[in-house]
Amino acid sequence: MDNVIKQHVKEYGETPLVIAQVPGTCTLLGSYADACKGWSLVGTDASTLFVAVSLRDDQLVRLTNATLNDRKRFSLGNIKYRKEDRWGNYLKGVISVLSSEGVVFTGLNITVEGSLLYSDNQMVSTSCSLGTVLALDALMGLKLGLTSLIRIAYQANTTFNSEPCRVSDLLTMLNGKPSNVLFFDLQHVTYKEIPFPFTEENEDYVAIVVDSKISPNAMREEINSKRKAIERAFGKLKELKSGGFLRDFPESELSARVVPLDEEARHICEYVLMESHLANDAASLLTTKDASLYGKLMNRVQAGLRDLLEVTCPEVDWLTKRASELNGCLGSVQISNGFSGNIMVLLSKQALPSYISRLEDYEHIFGFHPRWHIYSGHEAAKVVLPEYR
Repeated sequence: MDNVIKQHVKEYGETPLVIAQVPGTCTLLGSYADACKGWSLVGTDASTLFVAVSLRDDQLVRLTNATLNDRKRFSLGNIKYRKEDRWGNYLKGVISVLSSEGVVFTGLNITVEGSLLYSDNQMVSTSCSLGTVLALDALMGLKLGLTSLIRIAYQANTTFNSEPCRVSDLLTMLNGKPSNVLFFDLQHVTYKEIPFPFTEENEDYVAIVVDSKISPNAMREEINSKRKAIERAFGKLKELKSGGFLRDFPESELSARVVPLDEEARHICEYVLMESHLANDAASLLTTKDASLYGKLMNRVQAGLRDLLEVTCPEVDWLTKRASELNGCLGSVQISNGFSGNIMVLLSKQALPSYISRLEDYEHIFGFHPRWHIYSGHEAAKVVLPEYR
């Protein structure tokens, strides 16, 4: 928080009146389950975003991205989406939604800062919109409830910016806790908290997140293209299903080629349905702290990502394969946290030094210096200045 205050003072010559902090999200399992409205496990992530706001005495809104050293501005009398404003549109969208609902604004100075600003568009847009809603709610005493916070952030993304946005991400940002994950039933948009047992406090096993440090754009275009292919594939599958929930479509009918889908669509549907069901199974394994079986589920999902969905890369394949070769490593899987090429590895504390030493070989082979940390989650989004909120 100190850095965003420093940057706000440097840019505007005044301290912010309100600062909101928002964590990123990490989908452990079920990254593509939205397509079938299945199940997913999502927790808060270590990366964060700060949104600092102070008032102006005119009708101008000035925006500063202290992390990317970029600046935007617009007039409250002319709030329009402009492609060249890029990240600024995510903040602008919130002000547009609130203005359309009768909130009267004076000018604003806004600073955004934090590691989340290096993540993909969907994570940046989701965190920026939510952080802006929280900050303006506190600044203007709007007293918005949870439902309103989510609705405004979601509308700012999907309507004003035409960006994808997941309600499950917004719910996780607002309700996540350290050492907990949220288990989502996406069909009914419900969730329950589940303790995540493989943190530093566990005597035997820990889950680490390894950042392969590949180029941020190395996988994003491929994954975006694959998400569009998933949408098309499930559009076809929906036409072939007579009733009931899409997530309950018999996987056997896909593998036996009973339904008339092309091979790519069949593989996609097979994987997404399997991933969703495994996320459902994994929730109970976390509850019982069954590290061995949870690790096996991680490996099955990773094999599907590689062989059916085909959204891995050589760096990720190397990191997961080296993990599988190590005695004491139970599983590894590519995760979705807004950054390219991040994986989670579940292994014994005794095996941890051996795996970390293998990361030196990775650097020699690929030329990237990987980073890692023990997964533990983060506090939920909140207003951190003033401290009473």
